[in-house]
Amino acid sequence: MAAHKLSIIVPVFNTGEYLRTRAFPSLVRLPRFEQIHVHLIDDGSTYSETRDAVSELAAAHLNVTAFFHEPGGSGSASRPRNTGIDLSDTEFLGFLDPDDEFLGSGPWPLVEALEAHPSAELAIGQQQRIYGDRTEQVNNVSHYTRRRHASGAWPAGGDVLTSAQFRPTNLSSFLVRTAWLKEKGLRQVVGAVGQDSLFFRQVFAAASAFVPSAEKIYAYHAETPGSMVNTVTADYFAKCLVRERAQVDWLRSAGLFDDYVESGFERSFAWYLPRLRRMPKDRREEARAILRTIAELYVKPEEHRWRYPEAMAFFRRPSVPSLEGLKPLSGVAKRRARKTAEAAVAAGRRFSSSVRTRRHLDQ
Repeated sequence: MAAHKLSIIVPVFNTGEYLRTRAFPSLVRLPRFEQIHVHLIDDGSTYSETRDAVSELAAAHLNVTAFFHEPGGSGSASRPRNTGIDLSDTEFLGFLDPDDEFLGSGPWPLVEALEAHPSAELAIGQQQRIYGDRTEQVNNVSHYTRRRHASGAWPAGGDVLTSAQFRPTNLSSFLVRTAWLKEKGLRQVVGAVGQDSLFFRQVFAAASAFVPSAEKIYAYHAETPGSMVNTVTADYFAKCLVRERAQVDWLRSAGLFDDYVESGFERSFAWYLPRLRRMPKDRREEARAILRTIAELYVKPEEHRWRYPEAMAFFRRPSVPSLEGLKPLSGVAKRRARKTAEAAVAAGRRFSSSVRTRRHLDQ
């Protein structure tokens, strides 16, 4: 059996169908699949089909192992990911959710980048974000590549994270050195939503250098039915609060709290507000109270000068929005205009087809 060079951790909870049809096939298609140690970590699935899928895939491949937590689940992917970190003993480590997939050569370009630059603790690649009506190309590194290291790697750390306005990259788009990650003791917050964004910020801030890659590593399916991010309830926002409290503790200990409030907080807070509108109106009050609590972790909402129109409306504090604050509304307007144009083109084609059909029948 080939020596394992890379560990990929796949957290699983009642997602056996996606594991079988999306994530795992993308792993098997990778070059040098036999050099990857795949950790399928079940978080206590209550569906027997999912537990069977994990067991069968592990039994069918020498480089795949299964781990089962007690039934019931922990409430997020953090616990199984942390378990996977504990079990990994390869040189490099990465993650893949069961409802997403690797593209092309997947994480191997990142392995090669880290091998070429021993001073770097992590490598970051590009991704696709797939929606029902479109696919977006996401540049994960443009905000972090301001000035180059002499060695060919790029600087990481808290200062670079601040200059990038604390923008995170997707968990499956980067690899880390396993021994370094364990030495730093970095863990994901159990029972939280959005813990992968906090985890990336912690990893990037702790690193001294990273290597970017132009390769598309990974496809994120943004509208997977039943996924935690797409199932918006008051419990969802409560789990966000768990993450936010842990983030505040980390920001203060890392000396980055004031920087985050200045350059990262409001963008992250405004991200919540469209999700609030997905809830039935008669169930929003509890979620609104949680969001207010989240804001109060960072600022005094009644005194803060809000720069995003969504946040101004939420707190009923009108002000002059910043250009940065207007960008989300601009994006919404562009998508609506594109959908309107596509609908008009489709209607025109249907009309033309109808006219041709009538002419044919009249002949």
